[in-house]
Amino acid sequence: MQRVVIAVCLSCLWASMAFAAAPVKTDLLIVGGSESAVAAAITAARLRVKSITMVSDTDWLGGQFTSEALMAIDENRGARGYDQTVPMPRHGMFKETIERIEAHNKRKYGQPRPGNTRVITTTCPADAAQVFEDMVQPYVKSGQLRIIRRMIPTQAILSADNNTVQGVDFVSLDDAQKTLRIKAKLTVDASDWGDVIKLAGAGYEFGPDLKDAYGEPEAPASRDTHPITDMNPITYTMVIVETDEYKPIDQPDGYKPDSYRKHRYPKDPGWLYGTRRLIDHYHFKNIDHPDVLLLCFPAFDYPLDVLPKAVVDALEADEPGASKKNIVQMPRHQRQIVFDDAKQFSQGFLYFLQTEAHDGMKDKTHSFRRFKLTDEFGTPDRMPPKPYVREGLRLKAMYMSRQQDTMGSGSPNHFANAMYHDAVAVWQFEYDFHPTRREFLNSGDTAGPWRAVFRKLRDWKPPDSGRATFGVRSLVPAKVDGLLGGGHSLGYTSIVSSGFRLHDQMMAAGQAIGAVAATAIARDVQPRMIPYDAALLEDVWRGLMKHDGGAQPAMLWPFADVDPSDTCYVAVNQLAVRGMLPLGPSDVNFEADKPATADWRGAVIERSLAKRQVRSQIDPPSGQMTRGQFATQWWAMMRDLPPKPFERVKPDDADGDGIVDGVDPLPLQAGERTWSNP
Repeated sequence: MQRVVIAVCLSCLWASMAFAAAPVKTDLLIVGGSESAVAAAITAARLRVKSITMVSDTDWLGGQFTSEALMAIDENRGARGYDQTVPMPRHGMFKETIERIEAHNKRKYGQPRPGNTRVITTTCPADAAQVFEDMVQPYVKSGQLRIIRRMIPTQAILSADNNTVQGVDFVSLDDAQKTLRIKAKLTVDASDWGDVIKLAGAGYEFGPDLKDAYGEPEAPASRDTHPITDMNPITYTMVIVETDEYKPIDQPDGYKPDSYRKHRYPKDPGWLYGTRRLIDHYHFKNIDHPDVLLLCFPAFDYPLDVLPKAVVDALEADEPGASKKNIVQMPRHQRQIVFDDAKQFSQGFLYFLQTEAHDGMKDKTHSFRRFKLTDEFGTPDRMPPKPYVREGLRLKAMYMSRQQDTMGSGSPNHFANAMYHDAVAVWQFEYDFHPTRREFLNSGDTAGPWRAVFRKLRDWKPPDSGRATFGVRSLVPAKVDGLLGGGHSLGYTSIVSSGFRLHDQMMAAGQAIGAVAATAIARDVQPRMIPYDAALLEDVWRGLMKHDGGAQPAMLWPFADVDPSDTCYVAVNQLAVRGMLPLGPSDVNFEADKPATADWRGAVIERSLAKRQVRSQIDPPSGQMTRGQFATQWWAMMRDLPPKPFERVKPDDADGDGIVDGVDPLPLQAGERTWSNP
């Protein structure tokens, strides 16, 4: 942990120097220190943005990996469930991060994957924090990236017409007298709760989207059943380390054992012990380190719909009516009241495991009483600095990605119904709501014990998403300029947010944001110009597929069988995202080693020439070759040809199909919203 502390101190030194009357000027301002924020910063730096400033509210960078302590690393998952496979290969910034984490694990523990869980890779919080510090340091040292920590936004600096974000004011969490103004060409809001989006007056949404809002198949019909406070719950995760003692933690304040006796998921303490072992020295005999477990289970998820009496009383004392707000609408100090109670509830679950559950176990070999909370966070209570946040504010974007777009066309194993023309990230997961309803157990006594239960239509059952994409339009505010959404504050519905929120997906979104920002800054345009300008979109795609200097290219099309290490990877992605490959919704395997038949080549050539401006005769590659070989050679011939401009039939309806751009998932493809690839 020593190197992480050193990096933090260097950044704190910068912060102390930055409190000056004159504003700091930067090209790109990134608010937040999440994994999405880091991916955006590194990508923008690699794409030659000269001045980037990241402002984090915590010391650690990495979000879910670190400060939120979700150390069993979630990633894209197909319809088969947890089987330690992924529906499309690891790629981009996430692949880089995982490779660094596994190399760090190998050096420290002797195993790249020292855990024993249902996911593939695990790590400890401080180890992940070290990896993120190592990743950003080359850009800090070069002067491209400045990192300021433990500051929060207080005001958005707007243009005279209030339509463009020009910077943000901040205040120190450690000294309210220390403030900082940062002026920026472009700002990314990758904060936990969309602070800049709110301060800027950009549109946003929260709570369940009703069916009449976006027509989603699984959306509720009424606020009577799904109140505006209904959200994917937060969870204060816990990381515990094996000891030689059988000593429980102190009983937390407000402990109500019935809350834990009567929880529903999961019931077996033995299953809890075995399912999320970050380090398992019993399984790996060469690991000389105590077992480390992650506790993150629905048994102590913390719903946000109706709050316990003690929390209600504290909120109402602060502001009448505050307890009825959605947490997104609460100021930071009110959210902290909720967080403190959520933290105590998590600690109560650990205390229950170490006392009552321990006493009831016949085989105490795997007793939780032998574990203590880790001390690596440096917090007085040994809890993570933040709760794990599954859902926050949703940016009202140029286009809101919705469930029916992202469902598999005919099958969850197929491509999604709408493969966006401006795709910059790929993903697949179930629409995954943890229990969102708080059920009080003593005849509705809100001061008594409670448990988290599922609300109808909001669970983790099918339907699942297909192999989906995420577009530039869903990163850009519908109206305000100078701003991009980041983190969980993206342009999607509540249902889509439940599936597009994992470690790898947030890093993919961050990488996309960094590329979009770099193009906007280099071309001196607003990001909203990019989705409908073929040349600008080309720049973004090229930036995302760069793989020099150790960078891993992103994925633009969710093929199951094309890996970043394949020589045809970049070409196949670039051709696919432009619609230059003949594909149907079930063609999820590119089959690079399959012979490139004359018919297949002809289809590729025809589609490609329809997308490019060709000024002279082109002689396609000839001779026997595989699809991968042909794609590689053909893309080399297509790469530098200028794209044909996107046509616009009407000012608000590019393809003239009667569906205005703001609600059209395929705005350059006239007709119905079903899957096709012209």
